[in-house]
Parts: sequence; C-alpha cells; structure tokens
Amino acid sequence: MQFIAVIPSRLASTRLPSKSLIDIAGKSLIQRVYEGIKDSEKLSDIYIATDSNKILEHCNNFGANCIMTPSEMPSGTDRIWYAIKKENIEADVILNIQGDEPFVNPKLIDDFCNYLENHHDFQVGTIIKEISNLEDLIAPSVVKVVINKNNQALYFSRNPIPFVRDYPFERWLNIGTFYKHIGIYAYKYEILERFISLPQSNLEKLEKLEQLRLLEDGIGYLCYETNQNLVSIDTETDLAEARKRFSEMTD
Repeated sequence: MQFIAVIPSRLASTRLPSKSLIDIAGKSLIQRVYEGIKDSEKLSDIYIATDSNKILEHCNNFGANCIMTPSEMPSGTDRIWYAIKKENIEADVILNIQGDEPFVNPKLIDDFCNYLENHHDFQVGTIIKEISNLEDLIAPSVVKVVINKNNQALYFSRNPIPFVRDYPFERWLNIGTFYKHIGIYAYKYEILERFISLPQSNLEKLEKLEQLRLLEDGIGYLCYETNQNLVSIDTETDLAEARKRFSEMTD
C-alpha cells in the first residue's frame, strides 16, 4: 500500500488561540507534529493543509510542503480532501495526523501502517490507548471509544463509555477496560471520498466528533492499540504537560 500523511492546521482555535504556532520547548506545535512523522519509513509524502498564510510561511521555513485551503470547512478531514484534490494527490491510504499531536513519532506511524497492511480489507483505521486514570476517563476533551472483539469501533463519545452500572465511578477502572481515541486516522482513498460526500450526521453534530459521520453511515473503524503515552494539546493543562515533557527530553 502507498501511504501519505496530511496534517490539517488552522489558525483559529477556541481554547488556545493560534494553537498551531504555540511554542513547545523551542519549536511550534505544528513543527513538532511534522518532525514527529517525517522519518517514517512507510510514508511516501507528508503535507500540511492550512487556512493561514502565517502558518504557510512558518511551515515553509522548516521545509514542510504546505497547501492553502479555505478557512471555513466542517472538519479537518474535509480540509485534507480539499488539499489533495487541489494538488491532484492520490494514494492508497491517506493518513490524517491531527495537528495537536506533538508526541507522534515514526515508530507509531510505521507500526500502525504495518498493522493496516496486515488487515488490508480495512476501511478506516485509527489508534487507541487504554485509559489508566480517572482524569482522562471523565475529561470531555479525551474522546472515548468502545470496540468489539475484532478491534472495530462500536462508538466514540466524549462521555465515559461503557457505563458501569452498580459500581461507584472511582472503581470503574478496576471493573472494566476503557480506551481513549488518538487523533490519527488512515482512510482508504475511496472511503475518504465517501466521507466528503456525506452531510454532517446527527451524532457528529451532537458529540462534535467527525468520526461519527462515517460510523453512522455504516463504515467500520479498525482500531490499533498502542501503549505509547501521547499528549494531545487541547487545553492549557495539556500544553504545560507537553512543554514539561519536551524540556525533560532535551535536558
């Protein structure tokens, strides 16, 4: 399979203004994400899709291939589709690497791609990790997912799922297994095209989760479980943790 990656990066952000350009131990968030995947052996090309001339100029400065897209788009995946159609880019599989994942790395991407190649009939792939603390379980910014015995997603939610009846919340992690969703997707080209052809679904609008658009339409998500402890940047707390970890890595 031929894999490419596109990183959607917009300037506006509700919680963290100009999040993509925020400094994390000497480099911007978007540069951290790009450099985290550029040495992947499985990716044939990497692009950044943005709506900002400021981000475009910044990305050009560190050598990234950046594509301009309109500001108003329903989701990051819509932005990716616009970018690859604009530049006539084709591949068997398009990875959507969320622009708020500074700890993404070549090993994770290569292991993920190898997993998908061993399940070549997948439609959409994504990454999950077991939740180990109550803070992540309850935080709406941490998206939860439940899977079946074949590692296919049954549902994504900002609420803790599954609901453990008859036990206090503090004991849930001892009773059941919970997974958080990592913001990395792998779309077969034709499935990405289908995503774009669909209107935003009811569940997508309610949960503010774009992956529910395809799930509600009957498309399966194959989940690859990692044990890597990634920190996505959604809040000031996330940013402080990322800065601390990168500072420790460079000391």
